[in-house]
Amino acid sequence: MHRESTLVVHAARAEPRAVGPGRRRRVRHLPCGSAPNVLTYEDGRRPSTLEDYETLQKLTQMTDVMTTTGYNHCEPNDVDQEVKHYRLLERAIKLSDKPLKGDCWGADRAKASIEMAGIANQDPDLSKPYMFATINSVSPRIWDTKMTGGLLEFARAGQVAVLSPAVMASASGPSTLAGTLALGNAEILAGNVMAQLANPGTPIVYGLPTSNVDVRYGSFAIGSPEGALCVAFAGQMGRYYDVPSRAGGSLTDAKVPDAQAGAESMLQMFVTIQSGVNLIHHAVGMLDSYSTSSPEKFVIDCESLRYIEHFRNGYDINTDTLAEDLVADVEPGGHFLNQRHTLEHSRDDYLFSDMFYRDSYDNWADEGEKDAFEVAHERVEEMLDEYERPELDPEVAAELEAYVEEGVEGAYTTA
Repeated sequence: MHRESTLVVHAARAEPRAVGPGRRRRVRHLPCGSAPNVLTYEDGRRPSTLEDYETLQKLTQMTDVMTTTGYNHCEPNDVDQEVKHYRLLERAIKLSDKPLKGDCWGADRAKASIEMAGIANQDPDLSKPYMFATINSVSPRIWDTKMTGGLLEFARAGQVAVLSPAVMASASGPSTLAGTLALGNAEILAGNVMAQLANPGTPIVYGLPTSNVDVRYGSFAIGSPEGALCVAFAGQMGRYYDVPSRAGGSLTDAKVPDAQAGAESMLQMFVTIQSGVNLIHHAVGMLDSYSTSSPEKFVIDCESLRYIEHFRNGYDINTDTLAEDLVADVEPGGHFLNQRHTLEHSRDDYLFSDMFYRDSYDNWADEGEKDAFEVAHERVEEMLDEYERPELDPEVAAELEAYVEEGVEGAYTTA
């Protein structure tokens, strides 16, 4: 593994976001991706559209829980595949100013992604890593032409390659987790060899989004406890090779944002963060084994992430927090509600959720008996109403639009 470079991804109009050696506690979250379907409170499950994609980009921009964005929060079915990468990347750059994941499915798409990042940052020579790409091998033991082409383009440009074999235990890998993880590790090492041969010092991320197949149904069980064990392995191996790691997320096999979705997503994300994973794809909004994105699940997962981060912050132990004098002053059987110490510390020490309901049953019933799905829908509407597009220099926007139109015209001419 290349051990010297710290992975820093720079974004247009925003501060650099960094992970890597010396920054082990930094965690970067990326929303849902690649799903051909969307599930909303109003419509249920249906094929995703460009409007859905824009909604997810806006939600990403509106929450500080998400620190990066991507070009494919869903796969719009109303955009031609030949030009999809142009249309989606253009919108990603215009709708958000966060560090960006690009398209790497083939050398042509990778090159277009990289050039658009250069335009957005007014740095055509790409003096810094402005973009990262998730590059998947085809298990077992294949780096195909498309993904290899994308990998080499990102490597030659000095952009970040997230090497990510999605080995499926019992299908594309051995049924034993040890065997599957060893296979995935070998595929990552092979990808890294190609990247370093193309451009020594290429920044890479050790990615292993691996889990098992439920052999009863043939489905990829991304919410399983076995998947969580694979996440822990990825975090450990990233530290072993001294490179950033990618794995996990708020992953579930549930079809709707129900109790199963909450249980599986919290398990996967909690293990992901506790395992020291640095770059977390699908951190919010994912349903149905990667096949469905959901705006409501997006905001529910954001709140769960706030819970996890609050837990990780721990609590202070000192003279003030131990409150020995206060305990002595309050009579046995008394209470602490009327103490100034309570007022001072409850404001800062506790996480007060306005998403998850904690009031009485009667008040909940009086307010409409709303479940988390409905509350999340209301939050989505509020966030979209409050959304403001980040500033983008008009000359940069014009150059970007001209590049996209030229690329689209060329794609149709070639086709």
